[in-house]
Amino acid sequence: MEEDRSLRPAFCAAMSWLEDVMASEGRGDELHSAARAVRAGTTTVRQAIDGLGIPEHVLTGATGTTRGEGEGDVPGLVPHPAGEVYACPDGWCGLKEVRQPGGALPAGGRCRLRDLPLRVLEA
Repeated sequence: MEEDRSLRPAFCAAMSWLEDVMASEGRGDELHSAARAVRAGTTTVRQAIDGLGIPEHVLTGATGTTRGEGEGDVPGLVPHPAGEVYACPDGWCGLKEVRQPGGALPAGGRCRLRDLPLRVLEA
């Protein structure tokens, strides 16, 4: 269950480009069916992406650790974003995407999985 919760933001954030890719492959209905099953709670995000043949690293961007990663980081220093934060409308996935001032709206300002507007928070 915890693993599924960690995949939710990545799945939600990827819905906009997944719709384009899957539709171009003639699999748009398959994606929408999987999203409906996730919303209904009849399947987990893990089961949905496995069924669609989407490797987890495609959603999460995980590439593994690289040598020298983290060098130059100051311990205890946490970067603070400027601008707005667009968040999951009902907290289902915990998605929080920063929009830099003047930048594009994350996901067009809508949660494509839940079909609701994203909440706008001050960064």
